[in-house]
Amino acid sequence: MNSKNAQNNQYMITNIDVFNGQKIEEKQAIIINNDSISSIIPMEKAHSLAMESVDGHGALATAGFIDIQLNGCGGVLLNTDINLSTLDTMNKTNVKYGTTQYLPTLITSTEVDLNDTLSLMTSFDNAEQEGVLGLHLEGPFISIEKKGAHQARYIRELDLTTAQRLAEHSSHIKVLTLAPEHIKQDVLDCLTDAGITVSIGHTNATYDQVNSRSGFSMATHLYNAMTPLGSREPGVVGYIFDKKPHAGIIVDGIHASYPSVRIAHQQLKEKLFLVTDAVTPAGTDLTEFDMAGTQAYVTDGKCHYEDGTIAGAAITMIDGVRNLINHVGLSKEEALRMASLYPAQALKIDDEYGQLKENYKANITLIDSNNDITTTIQMGKLVYQK
Repeated sequence: MNSKNAQNNQYMITNIDVFNGQKIEEKQAIIINNDSISSIIPMEKAHSLAMESVDGHGALATAGFIDIQLNGCGGVLLNTDINLSTLDTMNKTNVKYGTTQYLPTLITSTEVDLNDTLSLMTSFDNAEQEGVLGLHLEGPFISIEKKGAHQARYIRELDLTTAQRLAEHSSHIKVLTLAPEHIKQDVLDCLTDAGITVSIGHTNATYDQVNSRSGFSMATHLYNAMTPLGSREPGVVGYIFDKKPHAGIIVDGIHASYPSVRIAHQQLKEKLFLVTDAVTPAGTDLTEFDMAGTQAYVTDGKCHYEDGTIAGAAITMIDGVRNLINHVGLSKEEALRMASLYPAQALKIDDEYGQLKENYKANITLIDSNNDITTTIQMGKLVYQK
C-alpha cells in the first residue's frame, strides 16, 4: 500500500528492528489496531498476513518520545500565542523529530494568561490524539533569585486559595514547577492530593528547606536555576542526587556540560529523563524571536537575551538523543529510554506509554542508522514520513 495512506483501523509496520524498552529484537513487524499495538511478531510470520503495511526499510522502531517541558517550537511559543493553532504547530513540528507526546509548558506569566491557558486545555477535546498529555506550568510560583529567563514582575507566591483552584484543573495540569522555599506544606498537599506532579525548579533553596517539605516527586531542568552542590551546603542539586526524585535534564551542551550530564546519569539512572525546554526557534532556522515579550536571539545554538541570559533551548528530542549517545557516552538503548520510558515513568503513564508492547498506545518512531527520524506513528496514525 501507499504508506502515506496508512490511516486504516488495522495495518502493520514491516521490515524493522524493534526496541521494546528493554532490548532490540531484529527483523520484526508491529501490528497496529486503531490507536494501540495489537502485537509484535517476527517478519517471517508477517509475510503470511493479508494486511496493509508500511515498509520500515530496516529502521529501528522505538516508543515515541515524550517531552515533559516544551515551551514552543516550529516558530511558535505558547506564552506568546495561547491558541489551539499554536499547539497544532508544536505537534506538527514534534512528530518530525520523533516526539509523539508532550506537555505544552507555560512559563511565568500573568493571571490572565494562566486562565486563558486553562480554558484552552478545557476546550481541547482531541488533546491526547494530538499528542498533548496535559500542561506543565513552570512558574509563576518561583524564586526571583533563580528566575532565569522568567519575568520578575509576574512572580508571586502560591496561596491556598489559588492552589485549590489549580487543583480543580488537575485533569489538565500534569506538572507544576515551583520553588520549595516559597510554599507552605498545606498548599503543597492540596496540589499533590489532586494528583498534580509538583516539581522543584527555579529555586534558591537550601537542602534543608527542600527536605522540610514532602510531596516533590520531580525536578525541573537539573542544574539550571537551582542551588548547586557544595561541600557544606548540598543545595538543591545535592538534594536531588541524595533523594532521587525524577529529574529532567536539557542535553544541548549549553545548559549543562556533557560530563555533568554523565555524572547526573550515574547518580539518578532511570530517574533521569530527557527534556528539550525548547522555545520558538526549535525545528526552524530562526535567529531572533519573541520570548514571552522580550527580544531573544539564537547564537551558535544558544537561545539568549541581549544580556546573555539563557532563554530556553533550540534542540529537539532527537538532538538530545544523539547528544546522549555521541557526547555523554550512553548506549542507544539507554538514550532512547531517557526520551520515552523514563518520562513516562515520571508521569506515571508507563502502563500505556514509553514502550513498544502489546496493548500499549501505538506511538512509534522509526530511526535510521544515522539516528535520523524516518517515520512517526502517533496514536496509531502515520503522521510523518521523511
